[in-house]
Amino acid sequence: MPLETVELLRTLTSAFGPSGFEEEARDVIKAIVEPLVDELRVDTLGNLIATKRGRGDQTLMLDAHIDEIGFLVSYVEEGGFLRFTTLGGWDARIVPSQAMTIRADDGTFVKGMIGTAPPHILRPEDRDKPFKLDDLFVDIGASTADEVAALGIRTGSPAVIAYPFEQLNERVVMAKAIDDRAGCGVLIRVLEALAETELDITLVANFAVQEEVGLRGAGTAAYQIDPDLALAIEGSIAADVPGIPPARQPMRQGRGPAISVLDSTMIPTARMVNALTSIANDAGIPWQYKVPAPGGTDAGAIHRNRAGVLSGVVSIPCRYIHSPYAVMRLEDFENTARLVTEFVRRGPSVLASS
Repeated sequence: MPLETVELLRTLTSAFGPSGFEEEARDVIKAIVEPLVDELRVDTLGNLIATKRGRGDQTLMLDAHIDEIGFLVSYVEEGGFLRFTTLGGWDARIVPSQAMTIRADDGTFVKGMIGTAPPHILRPEDRDKPFKLDDLFVDIGASTADEVAALGIRTGSPAVIAYPFEQLNERVVMAKAIDDRAGCGVLIRVLEALAETELDITLVANFAVQEEVGLRGAGTAAYQIDPDLALAIEGSIAADVPGIPPARQPMRQGRGPAISVLDSTMIPTARMVNALTSIANDAGIPWQYKVPAPGGTDAGAIHRNRAGVLSGVVSIPCRYIHSPYAVMRLEDFENTARLVTEFVRRGPSVLASS
């Protein structure tokens, strides 16, 4: 039976899976989607590729990335403190004093605290300056490097900032890794909705690795899948918060999925944008344009595959992405799943007639 939406999101976002270390999150998704598709496999890079075969010759690729931004232990101090480097795009201003979870070699997790010099000993001219990542360290309660090694932590151990999933009210949740486990959840909802439907096209859902470090998994997956059409589903920037004028808000919460017209990695064709908006209007699904902003999605790698792939991007509005917690409205998630499901049903025919 399908997981209720809140529990699905709790399950997906709670899984450990920074870029390059997506195994746990991938296994969680694999167990959910295996009964819904005809074929399921993991490729060399770690992408989870789920195929539902259809009657026709066309292939539609849906993509959402599994990985979350995280960290890698880069050095162990003799005193037991850990130095680290980033996996993905962190804002150094929000990293200090966060709780970190590090995965040891045996798969267990060790908690720590990202430490800084206390303000009492800083020079007055330094107190208002943001800390640099090179100044930070992790305190796991160890006193020596040998104690760290005994825990199974070493140079190369992966880590995330991790706090529990929370439901703020009946409409809003917050969690780590909503970018892009919410997109993975949309793909799961689409596969559930179409499980008993015979499609005219072959549908391939790619749960991609290493998006946050350069769209790597989507590029190799697209080469294998060789799709005719593609959609990337992304949890992206809702900036409808105090102090941000409307023209600088890429999207707003409560207005439904956002349809991209431009980002740093691709310019969707007018045909694709118009097909998405037409399908949304016909189905009575609220939607919005995504105001162009820095950043890109897996569609940037997919649309350049081989001779080119007609591609689009549909985003779920999420506040505070690339931070320890992101906030998302459940209605935006559900409406995104509705739009993508309708696109699978109708998109190829709409595009063919345009």
